[in-house]
This record gives sequence, C-alpha cells and structure tokens, in this order.
Amino acid sequence: MMKKVAIIPIILALAVMMLIYPQKCLDSARYGLELWLTAVLPSLLPFMAASFLLLDTGVVRLIAALFAPLTRWLFHAPGEAAYVLAAAAVSGYPVGARLTAELFARGEISEPDAQRIVRFTSVTGPVFLTGAVSTGMLGLPAAGAYLAAAHYLSAILTGIIFGIIDRRRYPAPPAPHYTLKDAWARFKADAASCPPIGIMLSSSVEKSLWALLKIGGFIILFAVLLELLNVTGVMDALVWLYSPFASLAGLNSAATQAFVAGSVEMTTGCARVAALSADMTTKLALISGIVAFGGLGIHMQTRAVCAPSGLLLRGFGIMKSLQGALASAMTALLLHIFPLTRAVFAFVPDTKTAAYSGVIFALAVLVILALIKLWQRVSPSPSSACSRAPSGFCGAASDSRRDSSPAQPVYRRHIPSRRP
Repeated sequence: MMKKVAIIPIILALAVMMLIYPQKCLDSARYGLELWLTAVLPSLLPFMAASFLLLDTGVVRLIAALFAPLTRWLFHAPGEAAYVLAAAAVSGYPVGARLTAELFARGEISEPDAQRIVRFTSVTGPVFLTGAVSTGMLGLPAAGAYLAAAHYLSAILTGIIFGIIDRRRYPAPPAPHYTLKDAWARFKADAASCPPIGIMLSSSVEKSLWALLKIGGFIILFAVLLELLNVTGVMDALVWLYSPFASLAGLNSAATQAFVAGSVEMTTGCARVAALSADMTTKLALISGIVAFGGLGIHMQTRAVCAPSGLLLRGFGIMKSLQGALASAMTALLLHIFPLTRAVFAFVPDTKTAAYSGVIFALAVLVILALIKLWQRVSPSPSSACSRAPSGFCGAASDSRRDSSPAQPVYRRHIPSRRP
C-alpha cells in the first residue's frame, strides 16, 4: 500500500513535466513509435505467433520430455525451459517471459519452475546485437560475435547459479523418466487432440498482437521518460550519485551518463555508449552489461506480459543485475583471449532479415500443422495412441474425449486467449 501511495507524486510530476515540455515529449514519443513499428513489430510478431502455434500442437511437450534431464541438472527447471530458451534466443525480449507465462497459465509448469525459467530466458535476439548495435551503432560487425557469446553465456550461467541455490533451498521431487518412445506416444496423443488450424491461428495472432501492443506502449512511455529525465536535470543528479561507483570501474562522467541512460532505456543507452570517445573494449563491456540488464523498460515489459497469467516475478531485478555484471566481465575476458578483428564475424542481419526469418519460421510451423492435420485423418484415434503410452502419461487426453460425440469434439489443448 505504501509503495502505491509513494508512486502517486511521481506520476503527478511526470504529468506536469509533459505539460511543460510538450514538444520534446511528442518528438520522443514519435521516436519510440517508429522504433516499435519498424524494428520490434516485424521482427517479433512472426516468431511469437509461431511459438504459440507450437504450444498448441504438443511439440513443446515432446521437446520437454527430451531435454528434461539436462535442464533439471543445469537449471533445476523442467524440460520446457529448453524450448523457451531457444525461442527467446532467436526472437528477443520479452518472448521468453511471454512463453513462460503461457505455459504457466496452461498449467504445464508450476509457479516456482516458471520463476526459474524466466531467470535465464530473458534475453535479446541476435538481430539486435549483431545488426542494430554492432553494425548500426558501432560500425564494427565483428563485435557482434563477442556481444552474442557473452550475452547468452551470461544468461545460462545465471540460470545455473540460481539453480544451484534453489536446489539446496527447495529440493524438487524426482521427476519421472520417460523414454523417447514414451515421449513420441505423448506427442501423437497431443497432436491428435489439438484444435483446428483456423482456431489456433486466430488465437496465436491475437495473443501475439496484444502482447506486442503492450511492448510498444512501454517503448513509447520510456522514450518519453528518458527525455524528461534529461531536460529536467534528473539525469545529471543520477549521474552524480553513480559517480563514486563508476570511478572505481574507471568510467568518466560521459560514460556514466550513457550507462545510467541504458539502465532506463536499453537502446538509447547503447547508442550513447557507442558515441563515446573511449576504447572499443570499454564500449563493448558497457554495451554488453546494458543489454543483459535490459533497462527499466524491458523490466516493465516483462512484468506486463507475465501479469495476465498471474505470474509475479520475484527477484527479477537482482537476477538481471547479476546477468549484466557477468556479461560485461565475459565480454572483457573474450576480448582479452581473442583480440578483436574485423574478420571475426561476417554475417550481419538487419531488421528486414529478422522479419524474413520470422516469416520463414512461421511458414515452417504452418507446414508442421498441415502435416499434423493430415496425419490426424489417416492415423488411429488418440485413445489407441494413449494405450501404447505409459500409465497416466496422456490420460487427460483420453478422458477429455471419453464422453464427447464425434460431431462435437472437445479440444483439450485449446485454451481461449485472455485479453490483458
């Protein structure tokens, strides 16, 4: 209650500042809107919609059964973490949190497992690291390999660290062991009971668009907030507070200001660091830490996409701070071991490449759905598939169809989407 009361004066102050500086707020809002329309929306929408489609087909549960031993051993998390991490690493913020929240809302993972998965799947995509930052801001495509390696390794290491802590504090019961044959039988039962393609497409696109609208709103809001911090002098005060800690790391006032800007809005902070007159090692270490931390804008986006499912993130800021520190240290270490050259990394994706790859991924998923539907027409009923699976492995699927007539099938896998 006290936290909510303390936020009221801040909101009122922001509203007054918007009235005092309307033109600056309008320009920054246009910048945020352009960033969302030209970069975020085309690159994330196909990946996010296709990922939701895969959740309906049962592919994720097949992946979970295959990777459960590895994820339990590394992260103390279920096998679904492997799929979420792969989808997030390809797409970017905040796809990992959104998919985790969807799995939690479907009841496929518990709340503690969802908390663990979000910790190490909150990552950005390679397009931002190698395209926007390395090529667009730094003009050095070779830097993308260092940023990407440090970013994903720091996320995995963060998951391992917190997994060790949770394993000692909250020992999980031994998970059942399923063979590849058992996992395949479960997948066939899930695929046979998935809803029609039209329903899955409509639900996936709707959920993706609502999530991206939230993300766009936060991008615009924090672009305006960062501009207000600059014009009101609050940014200078924050830089002054950070100066003692920044001096220990050897950062001057300009680097400190860029770092503070990145802690508020990631993209703007990266651009300011790239414009510094500092050596490339310092720039890359700072950018790596900013991207891994994500900024307050990414933090709010992540919480916003998790809120409709009832998933409340605990310790997310601490986790991202640790990931940012690890990413900066790993970047400096990689640059020390492997000196930077312009020939290290040749492939440089841009926004169009991300959009095209997302469309290709979505088309591949549609092909998978068509094959599943074709297989449904020629395969036996799901009850016979379940009969070959272990006891209790897919009993829910058979139970859901036991009392349903052929004219009115019940689709166990389909859950109507919720509007935030």
